[in-house]
Amino acid sequence: MNSCDLQAVLVSSDPIVVDSVSTSLGKLGINAAVYRETSPAIQTLGRQKTDAFLVDRELDPELSVLKAMRHSTSSRSAVAFAIVSPESSAKGAFHVADFVIDKPLAPHRVNRTMQAAYGIMLKERMRYFRHSLRTEATVVDSNYRRFVAQTSNISQTGIALECIAPLIARQVVQLEFALPGDQQKLSCKAQVIWMADNGKTGLTFTDISNETRERLTEWIESQFLRRLHPAVPVSNSGRIAHATA
Repeated sequence: MNSCDLQAVLVSSDPIVVDSVSTSLGKLGINAAVYRETSPAIQTLGRQKTDAFLVDRELDPELSVLKAMRHSTSSRSAVAFAIVSPESSAKGAFHVADFVIDKPLAPHRVNRTMQAAYGIMLKERMRYFRHSLRTEATVVDSNYRRFVAQTSNISQTGIALECIAPLIARQVVQLEFALPGDQQKLSCKAQVIWMADNGKTGLTFTDISNETRERLTEWIESQFLRRLHPAVPVSNSGRIAHATA
């Protein structure tokens, strides 16, 4: 599975809901796993990161799946949808759901809602997207010792290095490296958050200028979009365009 692919969980035993929602998600290239019971849907929270949860309130009156999602480690920021009928009502749904879809489902309304949520899902997924990056980096530790390292991957929030330097956990270092196709090097501070026996080190960015962060974000976004499903709304600047209802 591509790490960029958006993943959704649909909880419903209503064939009309399953067909309508799955079709709408499919048009956006979102993979949907359908569950006709709440327990297996909740179990997915411990196994994978999911970008959206869509719950039919007739099957889950208390919206227990969405409540569990909000308290999960991997998917608490997923986009939550409550699908409600006149019998199940929308009362209290907005306490846990970002979007409420009324039954009977109308394809144009479902599509419009999914489009509105699509940009949110992409932005959230991109925050965690780690792109392979093989380039030389300079590391200056807290004692002002300078080392050469090799980057292995990068995200908006951190970077992984292969480094023989004697770094220690929680140490803050100065980093300098260049992105492919960019002659101007990026410079920032980062904190060591994990170290492996094979010399790999993970760091999170702690002090990075707005200009540097913007350059990094634009580059990661471009790599993300290249690997994503072809149908991606993009603005003229190359940034992900937010769809509106």
